[in-house]
Amino acid sequence: MIRTGRKTQPSPQLRTRSLLRLAVVPLLFALVPGVLTAQAGSRAILVDTILVEGNARLADNVVSSTFGIQPGEEISLRDIQTATKNLWSTGHFADVTVLVRGIQGQPVLLILQVEEQPILRTVRFEGLVNVDPGEVQDTTGMIPGAPYSPVAAAQARTFIRSELAKEGIPFARIDEERRPVPDVAGQIDLVFDVIEGNRVTVAQVSFTGNEALSREQLTGAMLTRPEGFWWFRPGSFDQVSYEADLVSNLANLYDSNGYLDFRVLSDTVLVDPQSGKARIEIAVEEGQRYEVRDFSIVGNRRFPTTQLEGFFAQEQRGLLSSLGFGSEERDRRYFDAVAFQGATDRVSELYRNEGYLYAQITPFMETHEPEGDQPPGVSIGWRIEEGQPAYINRVEIVGNDFTHDQVIRERIFVLPGDVYSEAMLLQSWQQISALGFFETPPDPPSIEPREDGDVDITFHVTERQTGSVNFGTSVGGGVGVNGFLGYDQPNLFGQGKEGHLRWDFGRYVNNFTVSYTDPAIRGSRVSGTVSVFNARNRFFTFADGRYKRLGSSIRVGFPVPNTLRSRVFLGYSVARTTYDEFDNADDMSLFGLPDGVLSTFTLGFTRQTLNHPLFPTSGSMQSYNSAFSGGILGGAGNFSKHTGEMSWWVPTGQVGDGPRGIRFALGLSAKTGVVVGDASLFPFERFFMGGVQFGENLRGYDETTVTPFGYVARNSSRFRDISRVGDAFLTMTAEYAVRFNDNLSVSMFYDVGNVWAEPREIDPTRMLRGAGFGVQIVTPFGPLGLDYAYGFDKTEPGWKLHFRLGGGF
Repeated sequence: MIRTGRKTQPSPQLRTRSLLRLAVVPLLFALVPGVLTAQAGSRAILVDTILVEGNARLADNVVSSTFGIQPGEEISLRDIQTATKNLWSTGHFADVTVLVRGIQGQPVLLILQVEEQPILRTVRFEGLVNVDPGEVQDTTGMIPGAPYSPVAAAQARTFIRSELAKEGIPFARIDEERRPVPDVAGQIDLVFDVIEGNRVTVAQVSFTGNEALSREQLTGAMLTRPEGFWWFRPGSFDQVSYEADLVSNLANLYDSNGYLDFRVLSDTVLVDPQSGKARIEIAVEEGQRYEVRDFSIVGNRRFPTTQLEGFFAQEQRGLLSSLGFGSEERDRRYFDAVAFQGATDRVSELYRNEGYLYAQITPFMETHEPEGDQPPGVSIGWRIEEGQPAYINRVEIVGNDFTHDQVIRERIFVLPGDVYSEAMLLQSWQQISALGFFETPPDPPSIEPREDGDVDITFHVTERQTGSVNFGTSVGGGVGVNGFLGYDQPNLFGQGKEGHLRWDFGRYVNNFTVSYTDPAIRGSRVSGTVSVFNARNRFFTFADGRYKRLGSSIRVGFPVPNTLRSRVFLGYSVARTTYDEFDNADDMSLFGLPDGVLSTFTLGFTRQTLNHPLFPTSGSMQSYNSAFSGGILGGAGNFSKHTGEMSWWVPTGQVGDGPRGIRFALGLSAKTGVVVGDASLFPFERFFMGGVQFGENLRGYDETTVTPFGYVARNSSRFRDISRVGDAFLTMTAEYAVRFNDNLSVSMFYDVGNVWAEPREIDPTRMLRGAGFGVQIVTPFGPLGLDYAYGFDKTEPGWKLHFRLGGGF
């Protein structure tokens, strides 16, 4: 049995003493007393000759030139010390001695007695299995041909132990052996004999001295946990994580419950050398539990006391308690030191978002002894020095060698003359990253205070190649697997103009699209898009025919006055639709229609404050679009189509500091639409629902299986295709997402939705449900996603795997 242990508060008799080994370089002066006295008085002496002894590999002139003192120079004791350090710094010497010989008042002889380090012929790691020997050599610089270095050897042993500890092997034994090379003077074979030992798995963690909090609560707060049944509970032992548990994680748990005097008395790790199973024993002293006697705030003028106090109350309750869960007793009485620190940070952020960049929020705490039946308590609060708000003096952009400043400034929400806001600065940084024109993530913006208290802000970007030729296969639109070939340039001429050319081809599809978008026509804030398309689609969900569309469209966007996030869009499109019914078709409801021209005018509105186009964690989006066809516009259609979409995201937590940490967010979204009038000649302008590839999304169901008559399987021969179409729909989604970075996100979701034959039939109480989890990644070909969802309201409820190409929900 291998036993390791420690005591956090040991007695002097039990304290482990560390020995610091000092290497002393002898500096000998073989001088007569008079000369020695002169040296002590820092008077210079003249060097006549320098003699080198003991060197076999390095030439005399190499040693003396590295030493740095030349014959004929006047030197002092400090000069000799500096020159000796020069020799040591080369790593070529195991010992250096300087002798000074001469007669008082006469030039002296310097004798450099050196012992050279041997040269490494080979470096071997015997018994090392779980760490790459090449990585050890690259990290420490111990390679054949280099001189032996005790420091590098020690670094190698430390690195090996650290890497093995990450693999759950914390108690490796490493012996070093220097073997002289036969018949070759000054060379050695360096061998590290490694006995890794068993991989340590934590089988049990036990505590003594804990009365207020259970073993499960303490273990739950630790990174080091016993192995469990599932694969995500391997019970691996990592020394760094274990140290963090003892130093901070357990203390934070007790601090959050009011036990401010908590301490770890001792800990012991018992390891079975045969099996590698470990038992951890931790002795704790909980101390007294403190309640909040008084909470006060001093110096606040910008924000009322009640608003600032709310930050502490909110931090204590947390997200779940704000929804009606949690311990109200603890929230009301006992001091949560962790929540207090979190509230302090949030108040500081509040001030920075309102321009008070230099505000000082100083927390204070005064403890009180127990009085009668009253437990010990604390008086806490903040002393606030607000100062004056900082204004933005100048906003600069550095590194955009190709992209025009104006393109980037359209994504910046902090302007000269504005009050400084940290939140707006962060959103600007994220919006620049989302452009896709620069290396991601970009460096954080620089904030340079000025003498008058205002600030200059500089955004740093690095250009990257944006144009791309795309080819491959894709799945989408209900057309199965197809190939595609295209060219995309999202930053034409460095002005953010977009050019798009794409050809999709396959058994069910043959589409060609060309489009051009100018986000700032003639440098204004007016945007425009022109597109031409020729599409032929055959859907595997509808096997009785296909339809073709040939047409073009134009769309112009205008900013809403005095806003940065809202735009109004006007557009017009014209397209000729041709239906082609197959000879063996049994159902003529979709493709047995006459050909027709659809002439449409569109009016839309969009407001967006989301902090990321694909993976938002905060902000909202609202959009509304109305399309009017027929009437004075001509064409075969005579109807209007109205759709609206809304989404909201709130952050719920983060692991890691800064905007590059792993972020957690909760999102809610809703989407609805209605068709008013007769759209029977253009059924694909109406609403299908189910799946994620065609029509309106509802995960957990196949494409087009959610109908005005409820769930109908796709292979139902008694159900006409046109009966799957409705003139109204409503979907809603709740999603909890983990944003690992700007290229990877995983989420859990709950969807509800339905489609109705007419708008007057909309009934939010009659919705089909789906739930599951998904992952989305950003690839060179665009965002890709997989969703695995359970459909609750199918004839036979079950799971469904969905593949998505494009943005997520």
